[in-house]
Parts: sequence; C-alpha cells; structure tokens
Amino acid sequence: MEERELEELTIARLAGRIESGEVSPVHLTHLVFERIERLNPVLNAYVTLMQDQALADAENAVKEIGSGRYRGPLHGVPLSIKDNIAIQGVRTTAGSKTLSDWKPDHDATVVSRLKAAGAVILGKTHMHEWAKSSHTNNVFYGPSRNPWDVSRATGGSSGGSAAAVAASLGLASIGTDSAGSVRNPAALCGIAGLKPTHGRVSMFGGVPGTGPGAINHFGVLAKTVEDCSLVLNCIAGSDPGDAFSAEAAVPDYSRSIGKDVGGLKVGLVGGYFDDLMFDEVRRVFTEAVRFLETLGLATEEVAVPHMELLPAAQACIARVEDMPDHDRFLRTRPRDYSPGMLRNLIGSLLIPGSAVNTAHRVRRLVYEGFERAFDRVEVMVVPTIAFPAPTIEELDRGRADIDGREVRLSDHRGNLFTLCTIPFNQTGLPALSVCCGFSPSGLPIGMQIVGRPFDEETVLRVGHAYERAAGWYKRTPELGS
Repeated sequence: MEERELEELTIARLAGRIESGEVSPVHLTHLVFERIERLNPVLNAYVTLMQDQALADAENAVKEIGSGRYRGPLHGVPLSIKDNIAIQGVRTTAGSKTLSDWKPDHDATVVSRLKAAGAVILGKTHMHEWAKSSHTNNVFYGPSRNPWDVSRATGGSSGGSAAAVAASLGLASIGTDSAGSVRNPAALCGIAGLKPTHGRVSMFGGVPGTGPGAINHFGVLAKTVEDCSLVLNCIAGSDPGDAFSAEAAVPDYSRSIGKDVGGLKVGLVGGYFDDLMFDEVRRVFTEAVRFLETLGLATEEVAVPHMELLPAAQACIARVEDMPDHDRFLRTRPRDYSPGMLRNLIGSLLIPGSAVNTAHRVRRLVYEGFERAFDRVEVMVVPTIAFPAPTIEELDRGRADIDGREVRLSDHRGNLFTLCTIPFNQTGLPALSVCCGFSPSGLPIGMQIVGRPFDEETVLRVGHAYERAAGWYKRTPELGS
C-alpha cells in the first residue's frame, strides 16, 4: 500500500483487509503519519500527535489479529479525537490558552470504548477556543484550513477533525456538537458527520466548559455514512458516568446500511430553513431532494411552529449553563481568554436565570412540533449550512461574499453558521450531514437527514442510500501526492 491509496480508503473497505492480514495496521499507521507530516503544516488539523503510542497500539493489533483475536471493524484502524475530549496522559487544550499544558488523568468513555475496539488513536485534532464558535480560526493555535481550498474555513468547532478526515489524515474522528460542531465542519469539508440522539453517546470525559450537557453531543466524522455506523456501533450505549446518558437499547447500526428506502416518507420543513438558504445552497439542496424522490422516497411538506425562537434559546442556554465551569478561570486568568471570548463570557453574567427557564420551555415547545411532524414522516431533510465555506480572511472581518453580495456572518438572528443545525441540538434529535453537491467554485455543500429520537438506524439507512446513489463521496480534495 502507498500513501496515495489512503484517499480511497474507508473503514468498511479496510476492515476485511486488516482482518485477513493483507493490510498491516503498523504499515498503515506509518503511512498516515507520513501524510500528516506532509500536510498538517498546511491544514493545521492536529494540535497533538501520539505517534509512539499509536505505533505501539498498531503493533499490538497485528499480534492480536495474527493470533485470531480480531476485535471488529475498528481493530487496527487509525482515527483521531477532538481536543476537548480527555485521553489519559495526553495534552488536552480545548483550543484554549488556559489548558495549554493540561493532561487528564482519565480517558473519556468514548476513548475507552474505541481502545477496547482496537482502534489506533493518532492524536488530538484542532478546534476553536473552548468550542465556542462555528469555525476553527483559533487565536492561540492558528486556523484550520479546508482541504478543498486552503484559503477557506473548515467550519467548527470540530474543524480539525473534519479537515483530518477529508484529507485522509485518519479514517474517522470523534467530535463534539452543541450547536452544529460535528455537522457544520463535515458539510464544509465534504464528509459525513453524525450527531446522534442526545444521550445515545456518553459525554463523560468532555472538557467542562465546552458545551452545556442539555444540548451537547459527542458525534462521528467519517468519509462515509457506513463508516459513521461502524464507529457508532463501538461508542453508543449507556454510561453511569454521564448523567445525560440514556438507557435505550443499542442496535447494530451497520445492519440498516443497504436496506431499501423505497416508500419511506421524507418531511420538507418549510418556512424557517427556506428563509435561511442562499442561492448556491438552495439550488444544490433542491436537486438533492429531487434525487431522493428518484430513490422511491415520498416527500411531504411539514410545519414545525416557533422555530424562529430557537436561536435566542440556544444563545441563552449555551452562554449561561457553561459559565460555572469558567468561573475560576475568569477570576484568576482572564487574560488567557481571547478578547472576544472574554467579552461574551462577561456578558453572559448579565442573563437572568429566568431567561434560561424560558429557553428550556421554548425547546420543549419546538420539540413537540417535531413530534407531531414525525407522526407523518420517517425522516426530514434540511440544509446543513446556508452557504459554502467562506475564506479565512472573510471570517476575520465578519463578512463574506455570498451570491455576489457582501453578507454579515452574524446578524439579528444569530450566527449564520449554526442557524440550520441548532434546532437539533435544542431538540436532541439525531441528525446526519452528508455531502449533497458542490458550489460552482467546487466547494462542498451539506444536507442534514434528521430522524425520530433514537432512530439513528433510519437516518443512516437513508443517508447511505442517498450517498451511494448520488456518488458525491467519491470526490476527494486535490492535495498532491
């Protein structure tokens, strides 16, 4: 195997070759690190590498598989972890200056489960400061760059994870998502990104202060929907260490992959999402919906009232409920925050507790609207982000050229990066972003497939059927050999 072959590899295609001994996890891990050495200085996808440990784990995988102790599809597979998820003894900065040298004394549950599955963890991926923005233009550690155009943003806050997967610097990554931080960068980097139902995947071991538990999720970024299902199989399930963890039974998600989707009903949510999309995304999204219909899915307009209230509820909950975890740092090390983050945190102190209570009532109101809509359809489809990836320069000035006009990236409604994704943080519904086409300038565009609570199976089934038939996943960024 040569390095260039990494661009075509997926976990599903690789697993059997590792099990049979055709591909050595040691050789594979060396190839990935060689690619990281070449491309990471440009993309800034990783902040900490674990090369010695990863190679040791790969060697152990070879021994175990050779002696007949194959653990499953992730055994010997190299992947990465976002830098706000704890790995024992490994620097975990959460994109902050405050934690620049912190090494946790424990593994997050998702990390423990990946290790138990035999995965090879390559290192920690870059992210925005404290996971508090929808891009990865980090003041302290520099910007992550989009593999499709290195002048452009990756999205965020799991931007390093998305860049790493899209550039084949690992076959999957675990990210966190409290406002779209798995799906947003997956869309902008042209890969699959799954935010499971709230409570489906344990959040134990997430860095405190990087997402309030009521709306935060751990999720999967991978090259394909099928790969997302294989990773979810390993990390899903209840955990006494996480107060939000659900006891719901965990199916074998890979069994839903490939099943016929004909006859399923797809809801098209009018109003809120229609008003958000810019023309480039609207054209691609509309064509993707037509393509779903050619697969035998029936589309139906559905209404979910009061969604326009969600951005305010999101801002209120996200700002207030994370504050206790920042209190000691604000009192002792305020200058270790970027100026913008410091202003936002201090401003959060002015939000009354009654506003948070109201925000949670809004969440429940909208959730009930989705419940009623799901009486009529199995899944819903909506855009992931309303516009293609802006340049890093545009991020710096807060304005981007979209549809031939200058647009503020944050307006009276909130952050334009997250307006399409936060409804499913607020409701906790499972949501998968898949690439549904490209802009005229060659930038990926994402579509979300949303399901009923704990029905990731149907979400993955529809996502896989669309992905395989449309074929967008076959495109890879040109990064040189």
